[in-house]
Amino acid sequence: MKSKKLKLGIIGGGPNSWIGHVHRISSRFDDKYEIVAGVFSRNSKQSTSFGKSIGVSEDRCYSNYLTMANKESLRKDKIDVVSIMTPPGSHQIIAEKFIDKNIHIISDKPFAADLKQAKSLFNKIKKNKKIKYALTHNYSAYPMVREAKVLIEKGKIGKVEDVNFEYVQDWSEGKTINKKNSRKMFRWKLDNKIVGVSTVLNELGSHACHLASYMSGLKTKKVFADITQVSKTVKMDNNAKVLIEFDNGAKGMFWTSCTARGGVYGLRIRIFGSKGSLEWIQNDPTYLKFNPSKGAVRILERGFHDASFSKKFSRIKFGHPEGYLDAFSNIYREFAESLKSKKRTFYPNEDDGYETAKFINACKKSSESKKWVKL
Repeated sequence: MKSKKLKLGIIGGGPNSWIGHVHRISSRFDDKYEIVAGVFSRNSKQSTSFGKSIGVSEDRCYSNYLTMANKESLRKDKIDVVSIMTPPGSHQIIAEKFIDKNIHIISDKPFAADLKQAKSLFNKIKKNKKIKYALTHNYSAYPMVREAKVLIEKGKIGKVEDVNFEYVQDWSEGKTINKKNSRKMFRWKLDNKIVGVSTVLNELGSHACHLASYMSGLKTKKVFADITQVSKTVKMDNNAKVLIEFDNGAKGMFWTSCTARGGVYGLRIRIFGSKGSLEWIQNDPTYLKFNPSKGAVRILERGFHDASFSKKFSRIKFGHPEGYLDAFSNIYREFAESLKSKKRTFYPNEDDGYETAKFINACKKSSESKKWVKL
C-alpha cells in the first residue's frame, strides 16, 4: 500500500524567494510531502497567484498566517506540518500559533530573533507533547558531517581540544557600502525587528555555531566576542570574531562575516583532538580529511570504504559528488518548460545521443583497426 503523503503548509518563500524554492524542492525530493496550503506573500493577490501556480487550491492560499492557522485547524484535511521560511523576527510568533493548533513545525534558521523569543518558543514546544519541531540547519545533514560526528563519538581523534570554524560571505558583491546604497543592498537585514539581535550571527553564525557543536558533541560554556558593524552610518552587524570555551575545557575560534571581500561561500570547520583531527569544507562536501597524530593523512570519501556510516545519508553512490541530483532536476525542469516554450534549451537531446553513439562506434573501429577513424 502506498504511504500517505504528509500535508504541508508554507509560510513565506514566495515568488522571489531563493530559500523558498530550496524548501519546496527539498520537501518533494522523496515524495513524503504534498504542498496543500500557504501564505506566499504579504500581498493577498500575489499569495493566491503564486500558490495556484504551484498547485495549491485558491481557497487554501491565505493572506496571513493567523487566518491560515485558524482555518486549517478546522478542516478535516488540515495540514500536518507547516514550514516557516520568513525572516528571523517572525519565526517564533508564527511557530507558536501553529503549535497551539497541534501542527508540527519545520522552520528555517535561526530558531528565533533573540533570546527572549527563543525561551518562549522552547518552552512552548516542550509543553506540547503532540507536536514535533525541526530546524533546518541543513549543513548538519551532509553525509560526511554525520560521519565526522560518529568518528568523534567513537573517540577516533581522542578528546576534543580545539575547534576552529568559520563562515564568511560577501553580500556587498565587492561594492563600497554607504548609507545610500545599503538599503537596496541589504533590505530587511538592516532592521533588527525583522532580522533579530544580530544580522551576521543570526543569518550566518547560527549555522556555523550549530555545526561546531553538532560535530564535536560539545556545548559552549563561554565566549569572548568582537562584533563590528558596517560603519557608523550603516548600523548592521557584519563581522564577528569569537573565542570560545566549551564545556569539556576545549577552546574554539570562530569567524563569520557577510562583507568579506571575495568570500563567496566559506563554511569550514576543523576539530582537533588528543589523537588527531578532522576537517570538512562545505565547498568540497564529499570528503572528510582525517589526520591522525601519527601516520599519514587520510581522505575519507562519502559512502566509500571507511566512511560506511555516511551511506545512510547518501542519495547517490560514491564517486558522484553532491549536486548530482540537482543536475537531474535541472533537466526535468527545463524539459517541462520546453513543452510550453520555443526558447533555446540546453538539455541533452537526440542530437547529443546520436553524436555520442557515433563517437563510441568510431572508438571501437579504431581499436580494432589500430588506425585513426573519422566520425
